[in-house]
Amino acid sequence: MGIIDVENRRTGTTDWLLTRVEPPPEPPPGAVAHPEYRAFQRRRAIEGYCSHASIRAGQTLSVHVSTDPPSPFRCDVYRLGYYGGAGGRLVTSIGPIPGTTQPTPADGPKDLIECRWATSFTLPITDDLVSGVYLGKLTAETSGYQAYVVFIVRDDRDADLMFQCSDLTWQAYNRWPGWRSLYDWRGNIWHTSPGADVGFDRPYSFYYNLLPSAFNEQTNGSGEFTLWEFPLAFWLERHGYDVTYVSNLDTHTDRNGLLRAKGLLSVGHDEY
Repeated sequence: MGIIDVENRRTGTTDWLLTRVEPPPEPPPGAVAHPEYRAFQRRRAIEGYCSHASIRAGQTLSVHVSTDPPSPFRCDVYRLGYYGGAGGRLVTSIGPIPGTTQPTPADGPKDLIECRWATSFTLPITDDLVSGVYLGKLTAETSGYQAYVVFIVRDDRDADLMFQCSDLTWQAYNRWPGWRSLYDWRGNIWHTSPGADVGFDRPYSFYYNLLPSAFNEQTNGSGEFTLWEFPLAFWLERHGYDVTYVSNLDTHTDRNGLLRAKGLLSVGHDEY
């Protein structure tokens, strides 16, 4: 029995799903008049990001969280997969943790946003964490509002299939804290000429895809994984495929590592 089969025989839960997301703010007077405005606005009650997009066993993940207004919060960490149809398995619960309002950074060169927030908590990556996509479900205890942080646990084993998450594209379209994607350049929305830089040291905002708004809320902080990529991961693990997970960044930094799989899956919205 393969590692994915064994993992998916463990107890699953649907508690990984967000159930209470802060509503979008109303556009202030004089704001950009655009139909996507409300969809892309940040939810300040709780938001965060991780120190690593992809991380190995033996390393330590740091998680950076802001709560506005300040509120204690907790984080429930789930690995996503099949798990008898539940879609996720609870790995650990952390908290309550004191929450503070961390600063919104000013634009850097070429509008680069780098939060450089203080570390809220750390998570050692232990050997028993199977390669996959993990969501940290953040819940502000004062308001009950929720958001995700997302990270990939990778390994170095040989596998039949390598599932490459498209996180460079997640960041290219990430508009946090507002109109700061690769395609926003000083008031020019959806431009296609060289301009802005983007980085990973910031939360993920919502993603707008003309689907019902309730589904878009499930992307809060998860990049585009829950929107476009999770259905394939669910299907692969349901059928017991031998799959290992990597980031776009792993492809760039460890190209020889691609040879440990028989097939590479470029999943979801993968432009980069």
